[in-house]
Amino acid sequence: MAVVMDRPRRLADGRVAAHLLSDAPGQAGGVELVAIAMVVGCNPYAVQHAGTYKEHFDLVGERRIAAARAHPDVRQVRWRMIAAILRRKRGHPAPG
Repeated sequence: MAVVMDRPRRLADGRVAAHLLSDAPGQAGGVELVAIAMVVGCNPYAVQHAGTYKEHFDLVGERRIAAARAHPDVRQVRWRMIAAILRRKRGHPAPG
């Protein structure tokens, strides 16, 4: 299991943003994601699409992205890998 971040990109308003998500399906992935997101400065209530295969945090600003890059458990990946993770998680049956 890993928490991954896509490559940062500049938004139209000039801010820098990236997505942070777990590659693990289900509740285990959500727990892993929130734990690391809190360490890099995200509010746990800011999770988007909680409990779904699309569960993620938006990282906005250079400081948050730098914190995620510095965290030893966050791997930076290309968008294709993010898409592959989401496809795999979408096809994973929900527990229980």
